[in-house]
Amino acid sequence: MANEVVIVDLLGNEGDVVQYTCAAGTAIAKGEVMELLTDRTVQKISAVDKPIAGIASYAKSATDGRTSIGVITNCVCKVQISAGGTATIGDEVSAAAGDNTFDLSSTLDMEKGYALGYALEDAGNGETCLVRVNKK
Repeated sequence: MANEVVIVDLLGNEGDVVQYTCAAGTAIAKGEVMELLTDRTVQKISAVDKPIAGIASYAKSATDGRTSIGVITNCVCKVQISAGGTATIGDEVSAAAGDNTFDLSSTLDMEKGYALGYALEDAGNGETCLVRVNKK
């Protein structure tokens, strides 16, 4: 998968993995950012301004028949900053598109659940950046 999120450190209880429902016929790559749909149901992030549940803790095949996936909610990870995007230490970062790239969050993104976490280093324009994820 392009632009996968790479887990650097699991925090809490091995990343505080939460089980969510997902579609049986969907392939999900390990490190895919997961968007919360409804009532504990997730899918791969599809666009900006979507509530983020966390990061897929393992790969799921479209043919495995599984209808749940573990989502990491407490970690430090490395993410790809979008082309033309920026992140400065302490900035909240959110999905830039449905392609697992990130950019500086807009006002109220953290309160609405759209932010993945906050930057632990400066990065811009396609660079990678460490992010502290703590989804509640």
